[in-house]
Amino acid sequence: MWEELIDNEVWYNKNFIDDNLVDQVLEKIKNSETKNLDGDEQPHIISKSYYNYNHVKYNIREDKVVLEAVVNSLNEILSKIYKPLTLDMIDEKNVLQFTTKTFDPKKSIYNVHTERKDIYGDFVFINYLTNENGGELVLPNEIMLEDHFQHYPKERAHWENFCQKLSKDGQDPYLAGPLAIKPKRNTCVVMRVGSAHFVNPISEGSPGSRAVITGWPYANMSWKDKFN
Repeated sequence: MWEELIDNEVWYNKNFIDDNLVDQVLEKIKNSETKNLDGDEQPHIISKSYYNYNHVKYNIREDKVVLEAVVNSLNEILSKIYKPLTLDMIDEKNVLQFTTKTFDPKKSIYNVHTERKDIYGDFVFINYLTNENGGELVLPNEIMLEDHFQHYPKERAHWENFCQKLSKDGQDPYLAGPLAIKPKRNTCVVMRVGSAHFVNPISEGSPGSRAVITGWPYANMSWKDKFN
Protein backbone atom coordinates (compact mmCIF):
# COMPACT_ATOMS: atom_id res chain seq x y z
CA MET A 1 0.00 0.00 0.00
CA TRP A 2 1.24 3.46 -0.89
CA GLU A 3 1.41 6.27 1.64
CA GLU A 4 2.09 9.94 1.00
CA LEU A 5 5.18 11.14 2.89
CA ILE A 6 5.19 14.70 1.53
CA ASP A 7 1.98 16.15 0.21
CA ASN A 8 1.80 15.74 -3.59
CA GLU A 9 5.56 15.14 -3.70
CA VAL A 10 6.78 11.81 -2.24
CA TRP A 11 5.05 8.43 -1.90
CA TYR A 12 6.29 5.27 -0.14
CA ASN A 13 5.48 1.55 -0.33
CA LYS A 14 6.67 -0.87 2.39
CA ASN A 15 6.05 -4.05 0.36
CA PHE A 16 6.66 -3.20 -3.29
CA ILE A 17 6.96 -6.49 -5.22
CA ASP A 18 6.86 -10.20 -4.39
CA ASP A 19 9.73 -11.02 -2.04
CA ASN A 20 10.84 -13.94 -4.21
CA LEU A 21 11.40 -11.51 -7.08
CA VAL A 22 13.68 -9.46 -4.83
CA ASP A 23 15.83 -12.57 -4.30
CA GLN A 24 15.87 -13.26 -8.04
CA VAL A 25 17.00 -9.74 -8.87
CA LEU A 26 19.69 -9.82 -6.18
CA GLU A 27 21.01 -13.07 -7.62
CA LYS A 28 21.12 -11.59 -11.13
CA ILE A 29 22.90 -8.52 -9.81
CA LYS A 30 25.40 -10.75 -8.02
CA ASN A 31 26.14 -12.63 -11.25
CA SER A 32 26.41 -9.52 -13.45
CA GLU A 33 29.32 -7.28 -14.28
CA THR A 34 29.32 -3.79 -12.84
CA LYS A 35 30.80 -0.52 -13.97
CA ASN A 36 31.82 2.07 -11.41
CA LEU A 37 30.59 5.53 -12.39
CA ASP A 38 32.49 8.42 -10.84
CA GLY A 39 31.56 12.08 -11.19
CA ASP A 40 35.21 13.11 -11.54
CA GLU A 41 35.49 11.01 -14.69
CA GLN A 42 31.96 11.24 -16.10
CA PRO A 43 30.27 14.49 -15.00
CA HIS A 44 26.57 14.71 -14.24
CA ILE A 45 24.53 15.64 -17.32
CA ILE A 46 23.76 19.09 -15.93
CA SER A 47 26.06 19.94 -13.03
CA LYS A 48 29.40 19.06 -11.48
CA SER A 49 27.75 17.55 -8.41
CA TYR A 50 29.87 14.58 -7.36
CA TYR A 51 28.58 11.02 -7.43
CA ASN A 52 29.97 7.52 -7.21
CA TYR A 53 27.98 4.31 -7.63
CA ASN A 54 28.03 1.01 -9.54
CA HIS A 55 25.94 0.53 -12.67
CA VAL A 56 24.95 -3.13 -12.93
CA LYS A 57 25.08 -4.58 -16.44
CA TYR A 58 21.87 -6.54 -16.02
CA ASN A 59 19.27 -5.18 -18.40
CA ILE A 60 16.19 -5.31 -16.25
CA ARG A 61 14.21 -3.79 -19.11
CA GLU A 62 14.51 -7.17 -20.88
CA ASP A 63 13.44 -9.13 -17.78
CA LYS A 64 9.72 -9.14 -18.50
CA VAL A 65 8.63 -10.92 -15.31
CA VAL A 66 10.36 -8.44 -13.01
CA LEU A 67 9.56 -5.48 -15.23
CA GLU A 68 5.85 -6.30 -15.28
CA ALA A 69 5.77 -6.67 -11.49
CA VAL A 70 7.50 -3.31 -11.03
CA VAL A 71 5.25 -1.55 -13.53
CA ASN A 72 2.10 -3.00 -11.95
CA SER A 73 3.10 -1.83 -8.50
CA LEU A 74 4.14 1.61 -9.74
CA ASN A 75 0.81 1.97 -11.52
CA GLU A 76 -1.03 1.65 -8.21
CA ILE A 77 0.18 5.18 -7.46
CA LEU A 78 1.18 6.65 -10.84
CA SER A 79 -2.26 6.05 -12.35
CA LYS A 80 -3.71 8.18 -9.54
CA ILE A 81 -1.23 11.07 -9.54
CA TYR A 82 -0.12 11.18 -13.18
CA LYS A 83 -0.77 8.54 -15.84
CA PRO A 84 -0.31 4.77 -15.96
CA LEU A 85 2.72 3.07 -17.46
CA THR A 86 2.41 0.41 -20.13
CA LEU A 87 5.10 -2.06 -21.10
CA ASP A 88 5.23 -0.70 -24.64
CA MET A 89 6.38 2.64 -23.18
CA ILE A 90 9.60 0.98 -21.98
CA ASP A 91 12.56 1.27 -24.37
CA GLU A 92 14.98 -1.63 -23.86
CA LYS A 93 17.84 0.70 -24.84
CA ASN A 94 16.92 3.50 -22.42
CA VAL A 95 18.91 2.90 -19.25
CA LEU A 96 17.27 5.88 -17.55
CA GLN A 97 13.84 4.27 -17.44
CA PHE A 98 14.69 1.13 -15.46
CA THR A 99 18.11 0.10 -14.20
CA THR A 100 19.92 -1.50 -11.26
CA LYS A 101 22.64 0.08 -9.14
CA THR A 102 24.75 -0.71 -6.10
CA PHE A 103 27.01 1.19 -3.71
CA ASP A 104 30.45 0.51 -2.26
CA PRO A 105 30.93 1.18 1.48
CA LYS A 106 32.00 4.75 2.33
CA LYS A 107 33.12 5.37 -1.28
CA SER A 108 29.75 5.69 -2.99
CA ILE A 109 27.72 8.86 -2.58
CA TYR A 110 25.55 11.28 -4.54
CA ASN A 111 25.79 14.98 -3.70
CA VAL A 112 22.93 17.46 -3.98
CA HIS A 113 21.27 17.60 -7.39
CA THR A 114 18.02 17.24 -9.26
CA GLU A 115 17.11 16.27 -12.82
CA ARG A 116 15.71 17.95 -15.92
CA LYS A 117 12.05 17.18 -16.50
CA ASP A 118 12.45 17.57 -20.26
CA ILE A 119 14.86 14.60 -20.24
CA TYR A 120 13.91 12.54 -17.21
CA GLY A 121 10.16 13.09 -17.13
CA ASP A 122 8.06 13.96 -14.11
CA PHE A 123 8.73 11.06 -11.72
CA VAL A 124 11.52 8.87 -10.37
CA PHE A 125 11.29 5.67 -8.31
CA ILE A 126 13.77 3.81 -6.10
CA ASN A 127 13.04 0.20 -5.10
CA TYR A 128 15.46 -0.80 -2.34
CA LEU A 129 16.46 -4.46 -2.37
CA THR A 130 18.61 -4.56 0.80
CA ASN A 131 18.68 -3.21 4.34
CA GLU A 132 21.53 -0.80 4.99
CA ASN A 133 23.15 1.37 7.63
CA GLY A 134 23.43 4.76 5.96
CA GLY A 135 22.73 5.33 2.28
CA GLU A 136 19.71 7.49 3.06
CA LEU A 137 17.93 9.40 0.32
CA VAL A 138 17.68 12.93 1.72
CA LEU A 139 15.29 15.65 0.59
CA PRO A 140 16.55 18.65 2.54
CA ASN A 141 14.94 21.78 3.82
CA GLU A 142 17.05 24.96 4.09
CA ILE A 143 18.69 23.90 7.36
CA MET A 144 19.62 20.43 6.08
CA LEU A 145 20.92 21.85 2.81
CA GLU A 146 23.14 24.34 4.62
CA ASP A 147 24.49 21.51 6.81
CA HIS A 148 25.23 19.51 3.66
CA PHE A 149 27.19 22.43 2.22
CA GLN A 150 29.20 22.66 5.43
CA HIS A 151 30.33 19.06 4.88
CA TYR A 152 30.76 19.46 1.11
CA PRO A 153 31.61 23.16 0.58
CA LYS A 154 32.34 22.76 -3.14
CA GLU A 155 28.76 21.67 -3.65
CA ARG A 156 27.35 25.12 -2.89
CA ALA A 157 28.69 26.69 -6.09
CA HIS A 158 27.76 23.58 -8.09
CA TRP A 159 24.19 23.67 -6.83
CA GLU A 160 23.82 27.41 -7.46
CA ASN A 161 25.13 26.98 -11.01
CA PHE A 162 22.84 24.00 -11.46
CA CYS A 163 19.81 26.09 -10.40
CA GLN A 164 20.76 28.91 -12.77
CA LYS A 165 20.96 26.54 -15.74
CA LEU A 166 17.60 24.97 -15.03
CA SER A 167 15.97 28.31 -14.32
CA LYS A 168 16.97 29.56 -17.78
CA ASP A 169 15.04 26.62 -19.22
CA GLY A 170 11.97 27.35 -17.15
CA GLN A 171 12.54 24.80 -14.38
CA ASP A 172 13.20 26.07 -10.86
CA PRO A 173 14.63 23.46 -8.45
CA TYR A 174 13.06 23.57 -5.00
CA LEU A 175 13.34 22.15 -1.48
CA ALA A 176 10.64 19.65 -0.50
CA GLY A 177 12.03 18.31 2.81
CA PRO A 178 12.87 17.66 5.51
CA LEU A 179 12.83 13.94 4.77
CA ALA A 180 15.41 11.14 4.99
CA ILE A 181 14.54 7.64 3.76
CA LYS A 182 16.70 4.72 4.89
CA PRO A 183 17.16 1.76 2.51
CA LYS A 184 14.96 -1.15 3.60
CA ARG A 185 14.43 -4.35 1.64
CA ASN A 186 11.53 -4.30 -0.82
CA THR A 187 10.43 -0.75 -0.08
CA CYS A 188 9.93 1.81 -2.82
CA VAL A 189 9.93 5.59 -3.09
CA VAL A 190 8.21 7.53 -5.86
CA MET A 191 8.94 11.25 -6.03
CA ARG A 192 8.43 14.13 -8.40
CA VAL A 193 11.40 15.32 -10.43
CA GLY A 194 12.53 18.81 -9.46
CA SER A 195 13.30 18.81 -5.74
CA ALA A 196 16.85 18.92 -4.39
CA HIS A 197 18.09 15.59 -3.02
CA PHE A 198 21.28 13.73 -2.18
CA VAL A 199 22.33 10.25 -1.05
CA ASN A 200 24.51 9.56 1.96
CA PRO A 201 27.30 6.96 1.90
CA ILE A 202 26.64 3.62 3.57
CA SER A 203 28.59 3.20 6.79
CA GLU A 204 28.92 -0.58 6.73
CA GLY A 205 28.56 -3.44 4.29
CA SER A 206 30.46 -4.96 1.39
CA PRO A 207 30.88 -4.04 -2.28
CA GLY A 208 27.52 -4.31 -3.96
CA SER A 209 25.54 -2.94 -1.01
CA ARG A 210 22.46 -0.74 -1.30
CA ALA A 211 21.20 -2.59 -4.35
CA VAL A 212 18.25 -0.88 -6.03
CA ILE A 213 15.93 -1.06 -9.00
CA THR A 214 15.48 2.54 -10.00
CA GLY A 215 14.66 4.84 -12.86
CA TRP A 216 12.67 7.61 -14.44
CA PRO A 217 9.98 5.62 -16.26
CA TYR A 218 8.84 8.54 -18.42
CA ALA A 219 12.38 9.49 -19.52
CA ASN A 220 13.23 9.97 -23.18
CA MET A 221 16.50 9.35 -25.03
CA SER A 222 17.67 12.97 -25.28
CA TRP A 223 20.00 12.35 -22.31
CA LYS A 224 22.45 11.10 -24.93
CA ASP A 225 22.87 14.69 -26.09
CA LYS A 226 24.72 15.35 -22.79
CA PHE A 227 23.33 18.70 -21.74
CA ASN A 228 26.01 20.89 -20.18
